[in-house]
Amino acid sequence: MSIKEIQNKINRITDILRRDDGINGAMGYTEQISWVLFLKFFDDYEENKYDSAELNNQKYEFIISPQFRWSQWACPKDSDGKLDKKRAMTGTDLNEFVNNDLFPYLKDFTKSGIHDPKSAKYKIGAIFDWLENKIASGHTLREVLDIVDSLDFQSQDELFELSQVYESLLKGMGSDGGNSGEFYTPRAIIKTMVDVVEPQVGQSIYDGAVGSAGFLVEGFDFLMQKGKLKNYNTTQLKTIQEDTFYGYEKTSLGYVMGMMNMILHGIESPNVFKENTLTANIRDIQEKDRHDIILANPPFGGKEKSQVQQNFPIKTSATELLFLQHFMKMLKLNGKAAIVVPEGVLFQTNAAYAKVKEDLLQHFNLHTILSLPSGVFLPYSGVKTNVVFFDRKGATSEIWYYEVEPPHQLTKNKPLLIEHMKEFIRLYKNPNERNQGIDNWTVEVNEIKNFDLSAQNPNKANNNEHKDPVEILELIKKSNEHIVSGISEIEHLFNGFENEINNYSNIVEDKIGNLISEMVSGFACNKSNEKADGHVHLRTHNIDLTGELNFSLMIRINPKKVDQKKSSLRKNDILFNNTNSKELVGKSVLVDKDYNYGFSNHLTRIRVKEEIINPEYLVNYLLNLHQQGYFLRICKKWIGQAGVNSSMLKATMIKFPVKVVDQEKINEKVRLFNSRFKILMKETELNLKNLEKMKSSLLDKACSGDL
Repeated sequence: MSIKEIQNKINRITDILRRDDGINGAMGYTEQISWVLFLKFFDDYEENKYDSAELNNQKYEFIISPQFRWSQWACPKDSDGKLDKKRAMTGTDLNEFVNNDLFPYLKDFTKSGIHDPKSAKYKIGAIFDWLENKIASGHTLREVLDIVDSLDFQSQDELFELSQVYESLLKGMGSDGGNSGEFYTPRAIIKTMVDVVEPQVGQSIYDGAVGSAGFLVEGFDFLMQKGKLKNYNTTQLKTIQEDTFYGYEKTSLGYVMGMMNMILHGIESPNVFKENTLTANIRDIQEKDRHDIILANPPFGGKEKSQVQQNFPIKTSATELLFLQHFMKMLKLNGKAAIVVPEGVLFQTNAAYAKVKEDLLQHFNLHTILSLPSGVFLPYSGVKTNVVFFDRKGATSEIWYYEVEPPHQLTKNKPLLIEHMKEFIRLYKNPNERNQGIDNWTVEVNEIKNFDLSAQNPNKANNNEHKDPVEILELIKKSNEHIVSGISEIEHLFNGFENEINNYSNIVEDKIGNLISEMVSGFACNKSNEKADGHVHLRTHNIDLTGELNFSLMIRINPKKVDQKKSSLRKNDILFNNTNSKELVGKSVLVDKDYNYGFSNHLTRIRVKEEIINPEYLVNYLLNLHQQGYFLRICKKWIGQAGVNSSMLKATMIKFPVKVVDQEKINEKVRLFNSRFKILMKETELNLKNLEKMKSSLLDKACSGDL
């Protein structure tokens, strides 16, 4: 089965689960897919073990009892190998079996005398101890089971492809933002950190904030590269499986995702446990507890209570600083660490930050700081971050800085890629070639003042030197040529569009209220309920006038204040700005994927009857009405604010082609126009900047007597 076929099957499952009343957002359906996939995987795993034992005249004892094996309860087969519909449960019977029999049986694995944390039985119990079946409909679950049953986990090729699809699910959950983004670190960052740290067989790898286990999975892939795999003996392979990967994860959801991700990638026995890393007193850590390699992206921006702070010599409520102390204590002599930290850890110099950094510089070799560009973790967080690389081989003498600068601004749809990191990796491995470009430099430790470790690129100090006015004039002329060419292209597109739209003879007009299945406003939440690590609550500023979601400022609120009926968005939902200053009422946006976000009462969520109206078409029409001043004319106005209520919006008339396929043709044209407009806007902005530079350059020449 190809990766595309597997992806299509997983997409079908997510579409099915979105319709279920018990599932809420990407986090919800990813969690539920995980336990179903795991049970199918483990059934195939046991069957494979049994067959291998038979071939070698040995006996294999099944871990799962007969009545709880996949082949018995999930998808029993008839004599032809097809689903036995008489024995296959569905509806209420299926849900009652899963909730009242299967899950209690699996949860009991950690309580029934099995105390070996490395045993498969214990790990199954540990996973299901934190899981519940949230699929409300047994008929929905039946559909999901039938699709998953078609996946073959005994095929190594198919297992590998499924692991890639599952990782894309986790990535989608990470870009879902909200509380889910903390589980996923961009692949380019993980791969870079592992590539330069270069773990070896026999070394232990530790992550105290496992999340979806990206670092441990990448470490495993690094060790199991084809060129290395052929050189390992049986003992080394056993070491990789059983004594290499360690970690803790605080959240039950993160733990389940991480375990599933590791198992699908081939780590059969990871030493990962559900526990809050910060509750351990680091004074009790001994050399036997430490690890050779530490790779982590711990949560930042959170706060810990005073009780947890007592576990650390340097007390602070900032989680990023507590994690850094923990990792420093957990590193073996001669060990290597690479940790993602927010910018504040580097530049803040108050007592706690200064003391931790003093300890880091004096007792560890902080040899490298990788400065990442802003936007790496959007939409989960807009905070600028860095990766600190240090080893336990003595004190710091100098720090090499590298500043990553992609050719474009990072956004959710334009993420950081491994190509942007290749030069850093090359220079990391070739120290003699460093400090020759403008993006990297070295600082002696005695040059550091007040323990401020922030990346201050000395090579850019003279970037504001003025170019010659003639050079700038040439840049303006070149940009003007692009603008003229762009306008000509838009004119050509418009003429073609005018001719094409006449072909849509069957244009009808109807009220929005007749085209939608749901229209609901969000919930209010005042400033006193805001919480830094809380649930995302979208506001009017999160909708741009261009019809795009803007995640640059994310308001988070206390989860207890969340209205659960208004705490999620589905792909193809529409958000309409119903209250704002009168010029802004009517801003609209099409939601591009599932988000576990709440939304303000100043926003209205619209779900359309997609068999009648294309949601993107409706958004474009609403944006057009806004730009034409329609909402400005009909809205109710009061001091400083204006509003369009649901009744007014439902009564709004729109014109559209009867065929949805024709609506999509119009969408395609609008997308094409918009892409050209963005290019023109960019060139125009560049021209304005160059005109300012030219003015400044001319003034500089005049003052220096060169004009």
